[in-house]
Amino acid sequence: MKLGATEILLLLIFLGGFVVLFVFYLKNLQDLLRECGSAQQQVPPGNVWLMFIPFFNYVYGFILYLKISETLKREFEYRNAPQSGDYLKALGIVLPSLNAVGAIPIQKPLIVSAVIGLGGLVVFIIYWVQAANMKNKLRALPKGEGAFVISDKPDLLD
Repeated sequence: MKLGATEILLLLIFLGGFVVLFVFYLKNLQDLLRECGSAQQQVPPGNVWLMFIPFFNYVYGFILYLKISETLKREFEYRNAPQSGDYLKALGIVLPSLNAVGAIPIQKPLIVSAVIGLGGLVVFIIYWVQAANMKNKLRALPKGEGAFVISDKPDLLD
C-alpha cells in the first residue's frame, strides 16, 4: 500500500497530536508528584518522562503507576487527610495492562483490538482526571507544619 502526500500529512498530524496530548498527561503526573513531599515520593517527578521510551514504557508503566499510588497514600497520610479509595492503584494496574495486551503482536480479531484500544483510552482519561483531582486536593491541604501552600503556577487543565 502506497501512501500519498495527503495520507502522510494526516498521519503526521495525528502523531503530533498524540505526542502533545501525552506531554500534557505526563506534565500532570509530574506536577502531582511535585505536590508531594520528597520524603513521601517513591519516584522522582522527572521520572514520568521515561514513559516516552519505546518498549521500556510497557514495563515501566507498571512500576511508575504503583509508585505514584504509594506516594499519594503516604502524602495524604502525612498530611492527616487520608482519602477513601486506593489512591489510583487499581487504575494504575489496569492502564499499563491494557497497553501491554494491546501491543502483543498476535493476530487478534478486529473487535478484540477495538475493545482493548477503547478500554485503554477510557482508562487513560479516567486516570488523568483522577490524578488531576488528587493534585488539586493536595494543593488545598496544608503542607508540612500546617502552612497552606498556594501554587502560583496553575496548570492549563486546572
